[in-house]
Amino acid sequence: MIQKSIVLRCVPDDAFQLFTERISEWWPKTHRLTKDSESELFLEQTGRFWERAGDGSEIELGRVLVWEAPNRLALDFYMGTNAAQPTAVEVTFTAENEGTRVTVHHRARPESEDLWKQRAPVFERSWETVLAALANS
Repeated sequence: MIQKSIVLRCVPDDAFQLFTERISEWWPKTHRLTKDSESELFLEQTGRFWERAGDGSEIELGRVLVWEAPNRLALDFYMGTNAAQPTAVEVTFTAENEGTRVTVHHRARPESEDLWKQRAPVFERSWETVLAALANS
């Protein structure tokens, strides 16, 4: 399992909203599957996690399984794998001093074990980049 965290200078409600409703503002342009730096990302309570390119094409990035604002978000995660072999991502938002600790837990699911073994180092580096972008937003 990969576990990475950062502390944001805001309350959990605001951190959760930033992570979910404003994901397109801070998610690194280098980590967009459409390769369109102007694409938009959407993370919806109804279940979709997807990206839309400027030409209107869409890519499913995952599926929201749990939306417990402002404490927890859980996803089937397709980035680096696919919908048939998702990995599991859980993001927790915990009050800490004057801010919120955002922690990402990323692990294989049974159907993605083989891919996980190959790609875990890439996932680890990617989360470092993604969380750094969140911290700088």
